[in-house]
Amino acid sequence: MTFLNYHKIKKKKKGGTGGRKRVSKKESLGLIKELEKVKIKAEKKKKNKKYKKKKNNKYFHKTKDNKFNTIHNIQQFHKKGLIINLSKKKVLKNLAQIILEDEPIVRNIEFFLKPKKTGMPTPYHQDNFYWNILSAKALNIWIACSEANENNGGICYLEESHLLGTINHEMSFAKGSSQKIPEKLIPKLLFKKKYPKLKPGDCIIHHPEVIHGSKKNISKKDRIGFVVSYKAKNSKTDENKITQYKKRLKMNLRKIYN
Repeated sequence: MTFLNYHKIKKKKKGGTGGRKRVSKKESLGLIKELEKVKIKAEKKKKNKKYKKKKNNKYFHKTKDNKFNTIHNIQQFHKKGLIINLSKKKVLKNLAQIILEDEPIVRNIEFFLKPKKTGMPTPYHQDNFYWNILSAKALNIWIACSEANENNGGICYLEESHLLGTINHEMSFAKGSSQKIPEKLIPKLLFKKKYPKLKPGDCIIHHPEVIHGSKKNISKKDRIGFVVSYKAKNSKTDENKITQYKKRLKMNLRKIYN
């Protein structure tokens, strides 16, 4: 299975890759517009009695000045519109199918928002420590809805770190990213750091085992990213590890919000 482990989406060619992949500027601006509807629905979801009974559920996290920083599992409460249509977009699904070598199934839709001045950092982690998908047959497509770079909290990847496989994590006690690679281990990982410079409509695709994180956004510009996560239709999950992860997630949320 071949992955572009962090790179801007490129058209796959025999023997190599070439060319950047984008969604239209109209679509990226449309996502920002629809984001406001998602925020309202997320707030309503929080007040729902059924939601309050689910201790592991946290659909969004906010900054210290009460701005949305992350919104998760959007497909569970936002059922139509550009967000859902884009997750089903042929060009994205075809790309995912080439990489996964199987039919791609949407597993999650999220917004990762870093508001100017107060956007929170994300500790270094691997997505598959959360997902626990066997053979790592999954991927994330990260679509920039604003400029994103090192200066405003853009993603940092450790190049080729996916070759390590999934390594051990510890509790982060961070909002929106409950597990992290131990900080003392990061300096020992001698991988080159890469900060993609993105404009609205640019896309990144990354392997679920590539190590990545981001700094807080202390700039004067918001950083807005929309993410669609796909898994292979025939992929399997490690249910024991999923159960362990949910327990750790519950502990993380209890520590933050109680």
